[in-house]
Amino acid sequence: MQKSFLPSFFLALLLLCGSSYAGGKHDFSFKVSRGDAFYKFFFSTGLSGELLTRLMSSDKRAQRLNNIFPGDKFRIILNDDHSLKEIVFSPLTENPLNIYYDGNNFTYEKNDARSNSGLAYTIVNIQKSLNFDAKKAGVDAEVVKMMVDHFSWELDFSRDLRKGDRFVLSWNGGKTPEAMIYIGDRKTIALFSHTDTQGRKKYYTANGLTINDTFAFAPVKYNRISSGFSKRRWHPTLKTYRPHRGTDFAAPTGTPVYAPAKGLVKYVATLSGYGNVIYLKHGSELVTVYAHLSRFAKGLKAGNRVKKGELIGYVGSTGMSTGPHLHYEIRINGIHKDAEKISLEKRSAVPNSKMSGFQKRAKRILFELNIK
Repeated sequence: MQKSFLPSFFLALLLLCGSSYAGGKHDFSFKVSRGDAFYKFFFSTGLSGELLTRLMSSDKRAQRLNNIFPGDKFRIILNDDHSLKEIVFSPLTENPLNIYYDGNNFTYEKNDARSNSGLAYTIVNIQKSLNFDAKKAGVDAEVVKMMVDHFSWELDFSRDLRKGDRFVLSWNGGKTPEAMIYIGDRKTIALFSHTDTQGRKKYYTANGLTINDTFAFAPVKYNRISSGFSKRRWHPTLKTYRPHRGTDFAAPTGTPVYAPAKGLVKYVATLSGYGNVIYLKHGSELVTVYAHLSRFAKGLKAGNRVKKGELIGYVGSTGMSTGPHLHYEIRINGIHKDAEKISLEKRSAVPNSKMSGFQKRAKRILFELNIK
């Protein structure tokens, strides 16, 4: 005897209510979010639990309706008498499935929506981690690193990535993808490749900009640089020579300190040497440090995302400091860099002459993958 996949009280409730939920509407569209189930959409149209049970036992293809992901879409069409006419299931990365009902039997039809497209794609369904699941999907380690380098500007892989999220890579015969798309319950991030006149391939958002930021030189309005980056500097408090792996911007106590680029707040803490200190992470490799602050911006805490120019704290003289200033550090893969000498990659844009073609290709890829 076949078991119902629904709790008995749900079936009883829906059998009693019948089509009273449908009102006067005959065409329903749904987009799947995290935690959704097909039966919720089905019942919301006023259709009965008895009909759902018949649908699920009509063909093994119907079981695909129970395996849905955020971004998938449904359309349920009713006849004038509010009986079922058609179900259109449009998975994010598969061809649509049409299910027709004539009052007695269900018939199935799979539409080859991409039959005229050269698009090939790889789907990474997150169950454990990007590294694990990408390897399982056959994605090379070099491509995984490239994904992390780019998406880390908008995603914290340790906090934001959840089971059920997906990455879609579209290919056009090369070793690197034409597009990289992250699909989560809260947001979608789509990046598309463009190769410049010098043969350099970069990834851009649909508006033609790279996902990274251009850094401001100084995160604070300062009077002067009181101490530069040095491998051997006399420490005025410790009375000894030691490396000074940052740049000190002298400014009055209370001077606002701003994020020089968008980033993720990693630490907001009070340490013995640094005093009140903030660590911001930018992308996958770069961290900036802000020390000796008098106080932090209201509400700032680890896990927050900040925009370029957003207030993060105020100049002070906490920790091992002899006067008010901001101690500012740039670290790349843990290695300290001289803020006065380092040349960080700037945000770049697709040239205006190439923008129309670039955006048409981006729209085509999104359309073929059924992503808005």
